[in-house]
Amino acid sequence: MNNTEKDNTAGKIAVLSLFAGLMITIAQTAPFIQNASHGNHVFAMIFMITIFLGIFVHLFFSKKLNYQSTCLWIALFGIINRSFFVLMADINSLQNDVGTYTGYGTDTINNGHIGYIEYIYKFRALPNMDPYEHFGYFHPPLHHLIEALWLTLQRAIGIAENVAFENLQIPTLIYSCLCIAVMYKILTLTNLSKKYYPAGLLIFALHPRMLVAAGAVNNDALALLFLMCTIWRMMEWLKDKTIKNIILIALSLGFGMITKLNVAICAFSIAVLYLSCFIKSIKTGNLVITKKLFLQYVVFGIICIPIGLSYIVRNLILFGEKPGIPAPSIPYSDSYMYTGSYSLWSYIGFPLDWNYIWPFHGASASYEHNAWIILFKTSLFAEVFPAGLDDYVLSIAQIAYFGAIVAGIVLGIFAICYMVYQLIKKTENSPINTVHGCLSESDCINVHSEINLFMLLTFVFMLLSYIMFVIKYPFTCSCDFRYMVACLVFTSIAFAQMQTALKNRAAGRIVLFITNFALACALLGSNLVFLFWNVV
Repeated sequence: MNNTEKDNTAGKIAVLSLFAGLMITIAQTAPFIQNASHGNHVFAMIFMITIFLGIFVHLFFSKKLNYQSTCLWIALFGIINRSFFVLMADINSLQNDVGTYTGYGTDTINNGHIGYIEYIYKFRALPNMDPYEHFGYFHPPLHHLIEALWLTLQRAIGIAENVAFENLQIPTLIYSCLCIAVMYKILTLTNLSKKYYPAGLLIFALHPRMLVAAGAVNNDALALLFLMCTIWRMMEWLKDKTIKNIILIALSLGFGMITKLNVAICAFSIAVLYLSCFIKSIKTGNLVITKKLFLQYVVFGIICIPIGLSYIVRNLILFGEKPGIPAPSIPYSDSYMYTGSYSLWSYIGFPLDWNYIWPFHGASASYEHNAWIILFKTSLFAEVFPAGLDDYVLSIAQIAYFGAIVAGIVLGIFAICYMVYQLIKKTENSPINTVHGCLSESDCINVHSEINLFMLLTFVFMLLSYIMFVIKYPFTCSCDFRYMVACLVFTSIAFAQMQTALKNRAAGRIVLFITNFALACALLGSNLVFLFWNVV
C-alpha cells in the first residue's frame, strides 16, 4: 500500500464538511441566531477564527505540523468561513436566477431555482409542463431533486417551512466544502512534492467564489463537485486503468451532466485520452489489453450516456425541446445586459482599462461589457453593484481586485506553459510508472505526461468553452466567473508548482514574490470585504 492510500486527510475534510452542515442546520433553527445582527455574526466569526488561528500558529512554530495536518487546518478555515457566510447571508443574497417560493399550501408555480425546487417538493414530481415555459426549469433536475427531498425531510421532523427553505443552503454548503476534499485528492495525484500540497489547497479553501457557492441555492456547487470528481477519477484511471475507476468516471460525469450540462466539458479531454490509450494498445498488437480497454469504454458508455442524457431525451420526447438556454421574453437588443452591439474585440479582447476604481460588476453593458473585466470582478464579489459602500471597505476591495488580476494572469499563463513544458521535455530520466492496463514496463509512458495532457486539454477546452459561451449568449451575465470556477483546480495546482519551479532562479523568485503577494491581497482582501460589508 502506497502513501496516498494511507492518507486519510480527504476523508477527515469530508467529515468536517458534513459536521459543518449539521451544525449550521441546527444553528439556523435557533431563534437567537436567526435574529442575531450582522455585527454579532462578525464578532462570533472573528472570535472563532482567532482561537483556531492561535492554535495553528502555536503548532506551526512548535514544528508539530506536517503537510497533512497543515492541509487539514487550511480546510478547516475554509469550512468555518463558508459556514459563517451561510449564517450571515439568506437565500436571496448574492444569488443567480434564484426565484421565489409561496409554500406547500399553494398551487402557485414559481420561477427560478427555488421555484423549481418548490415544484418538486409540492407536487412530488418533475415538472409536467415544457421546462422552457418557466425560467430555470430547463436545468437538469438532480440538484433540485436533492433539495426537494431535503425540504421534505426537514418538514417531517417539524422544522418550520420558512426555516426549511432557508436551509436550502445546507446541501450547497456541504458541496462547496467537499470540493476542498476532492481538491486534496487531485493534488496527491500530481507530481508535486507533498510539502507543497498546502499551497495547492489554499486557493480552493479560501477563494471568495467558493464562499458564494456555499450560500447559493442553484446547481453550481454540486455541478462543480461532480466535475472535480470526474477529474480526480480520470487521473486515478490514468495511473491504474481498472474497471472500478472507469465506472467511477462514468458515474461522476453522468451525474454531473444530470446536475448541469456544462459538466460535459470534461468529456472532450476524457475522449482524447481514451482514444490515445486505445490506439497505443492496438499498435502494440496485444489483443488482451485492447479487448480490456474496449470493454471498459463500453461500460463507460452504458453507464454515463443514459444518466447524462436522460433529461435531454425526456424533453425531446415529451416537449420536442432541444438542450440550451431559453430565449428571453424580450429581443436580445432590448436587454440592458446585451453586449452584441459592441465590437468583438471590445467584448473579448484584452482590456486596456481594467477600471480599478470600482471593482464591482455593473450589469449594464453600457457601463461595462468586456468579458475579462467582468470575469475578474465577479470572481471576487459576484454580480453585485453596491451602493453607499464604506470608503475603507472600498479600498480593500480595490487592492483585492488588483491582486486578483496580477495573480490570475500570471497563474493562468504559468499553468499552460508548465503543462506544455512537462509534455515536451525529455523524459529519459523520468520515473516510469507501470500501471494496470499497460502492456509491459517498456510500453508504459510516464503517467504524469498523460495526466498533464489531460489537465492541459481540460483547461484549454474550458477557456474556449467560456469564450464560445459569451459569444453565443452576448450578455454581461454570461461573463460571470461562475461559468469558469473550475479553473481554480488548475490555478491551484499551478500555484503549488510555481513554489518549487521558480525558487532557484533570481528572476523566478521575483515573479514568485509578486504572485504570492498579489494572491494574498486578493484572498485576504476579498474575504475581509465579505466579512465587514453586510451583503444581506
